[in-house]
Amino acid sequence: MKFVIGFVTALAAVLGLGLAIALSGAFNVAATNPDSALTTWVLHTTMRRSVAMRSSDIVPPKSFSDEDVRRGFEEFNAMCVTCHGAPGKKRSLAGKGLRPQAPNLVNAARHWNAGNLYWIVKNGIKMTGMPAFGPTHDDATLWNIVAFVSRLPDMTEKQYQQLEEQTAGSRSHSSGDSHSDGHAH
Repeated sequence: MKFVIGFVTALAAVLGLGLAIALSGAFNVAATNPDSALTTWVLHTTMRRSVAMRSSDIVPPKSFSDEDVRRGFEEFNAMCVTCHGAPGKKRSLAGKGLRPQAPNLVNAARHWNAGNLYWIVKNGIKMTGMPAFGPTHDDATLWNIVAFVSRLPDMTEKQYQQLEEQTAGSRSHSSGDSHSDGHAH
């Protein structure tokens, strides 16, 4: 019984301390203030485990075509490269100011399977700047983005540049329709 009382007392003290810190404003939320190693570990581990659990039942397509990758590139180049960068492309100034920093997907894509990537693109990640594209994009478009991101670890700067040139060429040969939001559809 003493153990239970001690445990409840300790838990109440920790919760009280957390509440006091939150209400006092002592925790610095400035993006210019790096998180401690412990905070980084807790948040990153929580995020990885959450994504793994919630994406475990997602069945990706058996394969992605070159056209899927090209379409995914168009979306990535329009919406993602500013924060994540790409082969031969640095993050924008806004992307460099994110905390936590958006991962370089050339490296990060090696650590996620297609189901994980799909879940992240569809649902976003709270408090990271990663938006949820599920409310604004259909599943086929989300899978195209995954198809492209899955190819990033093996992509060279030259290959990325070639995709940019191909996309620019196909847009200039299209029916002349322009998209006011700047995104390829």
